[in-house]
Amino acid sequence: MFASRLAKVLLGFSPFMSIASGAAIDNDLVFKRQDTWPASIAGDAHDQTWSEFANKTQRWSTYSAPTFNEVFLPQNERELSMGLKYLSSNNRPFLAKSGGHGYSATLESVQNATMINMGGFDSIKLNRDQSVTYGSGVLYGDLVQFLYDHGRTVTVGSCPCVGSAGATLGGGLGRFEGLYGLTSDNVSKVRYALYNGTIVEASQKVNKDLFWGIRGAGQNFGIAFEITLQTYPATNNGQHYNGDFYFARKDMKRMFDAVNDLAAPGGNPDAFDPRLNMIPFVSYNTTTQQIDVILNVQYAGPTKDAQKHTNRFKSYATRFVEVETSWPGTFNAAVGGLINFSCTKGVNYDMRGVITKKIDTQIVNDFADDLVKMIHANPSASSSMLMIETFPNQAMNKLPNDFSAFPHRGKFNNMIELVMLYTDDKDAANVEAFSVKWRNRWAEKKYSGYDRLYEYQNYGHGDEPLSALYGYEEWRHVKLTDLKNKYDPKGFFDGYHAIPKTLAGWT
Repeated sequence: MFASRLAKVLLGFSPFMSIASGAAIDNDLVFKRQDTWPASIAGDAHDQTWSEFANKTQRWSTYSAPTFNEVFLPQNERELSMGLKYLSSNNRPFLAKSGGHGYSATLESVQNATMINMGGFDSIKLNRDQSVTYGSGVLYGDLVQFLYDHGRTVTVGSCPCVGSAGATLGGGLGRFEGLYGLTSDNVSKVRYALYNGTIVEASQKVNKDLFWGIRGAGQNFGIAFEITLQTYPATNNGQHYNGDFYFARKDMKRMFDAVNDLAAPGGNPDAFDPRLNMIPFVSYNTTTQQIDVILNVQYAGPTKDAQKHTNRFKSYATRFVEVETSWPGTFNAAVGGLINFSCTKGVNYDMRGVITKKIDTQIVNDFADDLVKMIHANPSASSSMLMIETFPNQAMNKLPNDFSAFPHRGKFNNMIELVMLYTDDKDAANVEAFSVKWRNRWAEKKYSGYDRLYEYQNYGHGDEPLSALYGYEEWRHVKLTDLKNKYDPKGFFDGYHAIPKTLAGWT
């Protein structure tokens, strides 16, 4: 998720100056305070009386959410730069929105702010070298359709309504990690706006330190308004297998045992077919008042190859649906459109997660029992569920551990996601307690396989140790804190898993 954060102080310099070296930003150059928006961009700023205000400021989750009294809709780099200069020089809090899917509770620190709606940055371009350049207003669904139309592919997330830029900043997990690595592993260049309107470019050639930090912690230093990615020829002409398998509760353990076997044949995760990926769901059926167990399987290749892996489920699935569809079609095909349904905005999503070596079947069973009890006591939480993203990681793990700010290479086997949501605020405290309880249990070594909590930054709730999100190595702390002090010294981007300004802040 992509966001710029609580503005606290004024300082800056010319909005059109580019930093072409690693030199430190001069924080002693002060803008003259302006009481009104500059005339050339005043028409892009609107208060709460605007008829489109609610629509333009709505975000995915209303849980511990930021609040806004103004929205700014820049249409190009110049307007974004001028807007940031104005906001920072007037000590105005602001938050940038790409897809608006970030749900960390730390966002609640941004109150009565100006939303910078990046929807105008919606261009996508295929370059001569077959890389793709896209703006921060482009959603995953838009990017996938564009790449499919041009016979190209790259790793993206599972949900079409998530902002492509925001997800990339935290790392960019996705179904094709085994083939192409994380989304951020494929970034070759980022154009970035700093708090004072300064526009910088970051790549392996310029501002290398910032480029390292953007790929895994990029919400902390500025606004990424344009990203360039390496792409790859589409596999199987862009046609993919989707299989959905439904199971009785009594066969849940058998299904998860099979998922574990496919994810690490013979105990070896490197033997996981890199074209295969799986997402199991455990949810509550309000009609039967029983647990539903569903497995979504996708494969970047023909059905006959996918079925070498999935035929094992057919003998005990209560039903299954298989289809070969285009890459864009996989969003709607997955679990009968459940992934698309999850794009619904304006709901209280109280989310937590844990990275695990394998899926422990005993804790899944215990969780399912407790989920039923929790929902019976808190009926507005009936859509809550467990979702596990089990993706191969070979291409991601081939890169060195210090390749980028993303810290979890070699550990990113299963992403446990506790998707807790409720519609009645009276259920909030109980849902919160349930979420914390099960995140903490899953983090225990006997269930996670690790002696400490590891969590994907984009899925962080905000109550984890920062090291769980950014890595426990001291050298990472030093490097990230140095970057924070250099590029966001006044904490304008502190609203989303803020990197501390001192090393003591990591403890």
